Amino acid sequence: MTHFNIHPRLALITGASSGLGKALSYALVKQGIPMILVARNEEKLKKVALDLPPSTHIHTADLTDAEQRKELIKLIRRRQPDLVINNAGFGLYGPTLVHPLSDLCEMVELNVQALMELSVESARVLLKENKKGVIFNVSSAAAFFTTPAFSLYGATKAFVNSFSEGLDAELKSQGVRVLTACPGQIETDFRKRASGDYPQKKDHITMTPEKAAELILKQIAKAKVLSIIDWRYRVLVPLAKLLPKQLVQAIMKKSVDKRHRFKI
Repeated sequence: MTHFNIHPRLALITGASSGLGKALSYALVKQGIPMILVARNEEKLKKVALDLPPSTHIHTADLTDAEQRKELIKLIRRRQPDLVINNAGFGLYGPTLVHPLSDLCEMVELNVQALMELSVESARVLLKENKKGVIFNVSSAAAFFTTPAFSLYGATKAFVNSFSEGLDAELKSQGVRVLTACPGQIETDFRKRASGDYPQKKDHITMTPEKAAELILKQIAKAKVLSIIDWRYRVLVPLAKLLPKQLVQAIMKKSVDKRHRFKI
């Protein structure tokens, strides 16, 4: 079993009502870590909490809404979690121009703006209280590619990588770490939403949320600043850098195009 070098007093997880967030909450409870679970779907959140200790606090918030983010930040200031996992996020398959601008802006609001605000304000709280802690940002292997028909999502995750690594370099001497994981495909509802409910075929490189959660906890225990947690993508990412960019883009687009039916 993985153990933290510094045992967190309280963890906060966004996107905790399903998928990776749910798996992380179940993994953390085995370590005896109290939690605040955050998601926009209150009913799903309550179902997750049923299997967790009564001390588990749930907080319903749509993180694309600036006012609801402010309420969550107030909670962070009050409860002072020393492990904050920014897991909430979504993507959209298909040509960028096929999607309404409002949907694209919502993606940026959640994947970039919300993550930045929660990272910064969580770090401020830890420094003010003279506490050590970890801010953990869930990125994606897509951050390393410029993928047609998936370009904005990849760009948001490239921001997550760059911002998190830079912030970690600023804060680690003061006892606050900002760590980032870049998973590949995980068996969650991500593809369902990204594809507009287009039927998805299972493939051999999809990781279970439980396995991803296990690898993330190992990364936190080692305080590794950035990790491509799936070994298959650790091979693919550097390999892709050796190939012409246009070839890689064509291969990636062909893969994404099998997952949706959006057309301009």
